[in-house]
Amino acid sequence: MKRKTIVGVGVGALLLVSMPHTLSPVLRHKEEPPVVEQTKATWAEKKENKRLAKRVAWQGYGWRKMEWRCIDYIFTKESRYDHLAKNRQGSSAFGIGQRLKETSKDPLTQILHAYKYIRHRYETPCQAMNFHLRHNHY
Repeated sequence: MKRKTIVGVGVGALLLVSMPHTLSPVLRHKEEPPVVEQTKATWAEKKENKRLAKRVAWQGYGWRKMEWRCIDYIFTKESRYDHLAKNRQGSSAFGIGQRLKETSKDPLTQILHAYKYIRHRYETPCQAMNFHLRHNHY
């Protein structure tokens, strides 16, 4: 008799699992709404990213006035300070500085990577901007 009870419970459970539409709404598993990943920065985020880029340029690198204008030109042309910007031509460039193979979604990390690249490759932001003016990338 004990064996029949276990089989009966097993069949009953199988029926409940295979026919969720017959369960009362209370017993049904609620589906979580899909998580939508943000694909563009908001206007407020872009404004804050620009403030952060300026503060790091001025305090961290001593790039003021003209150098800041050159950085501002590059970042505005490349991404409009959007830390989630993807390259439209399909390259791996991403983020504020549109650095190739950038994986971080953190604005500060992106800014620091771009500044390190500018200093290493061009020495100054204005030399990077001059290259950008001729080639439409830096």
